[in-house]
Amino acid sequence: MYAIITELASESAGEIEQIRAAALTGCGPDPAPLQLPLHLSWQGAESYYLDEVEVRMRTIAKTFGAITTRIDGVGIFTGAEPVVYLSVTRTPELSALNATLWEALSPLSRSVNHYFSPDEWVPHISILYGKPEMKEAIACMVSNLIAAPLRIEIKLDHIYLGYFRNDDHGVQFRFPLLGSQG
Repeated sequence: MYAIITELASESAGEIEQIRAAALTGCGPDPAPLQLPLHLSWQGAESYYLDEVEVRMRTIAKTFGAITTRIDGVGIFTGAEPVVYLSVTRTPELSALNATLWEALSPLSRSVNHYFSPDEWVPHISILYGKPEMKEAIACMVSNLIAAPLRIEIKLDHIYLGYFRNDDHGVQFRFPLLGSQG
């Protein structure tokens, strides 16, 4: 599995980790410690034509500049493996980068995840990847987040293609957003 993501800068990630820890207070032990860095996902697929994706991502990164937005709420993706997330304000710049990445890279993918398509994408930072048996811990966490001040500014200053295989993950390649668009 591959994903095009932006990892949060350490300052923003630290703030979110503190919010996550506070939200789990009184909920018992952490039911699912984070295994991945805190990030915003742009696209995911089973595989990509890596050489061409690298060229296109490099070009996109030279076109788009860093984007500043904020965390503005909490949500849950329901299902067999629910995800608790912090929602990210969807700005025109965020939408433009998502649409550009989608148009340029989805034709170079195999089994692309359509949840990241411009029409379906919900920008977010996942803070708990759950299992069905975690219902009480998830409910407790969300209950604790209801009153939390979640106005955290985040800066998205790069894009990278990461790989995720079982418990192993890493960066295939990474490009800073250097352009003026955005």
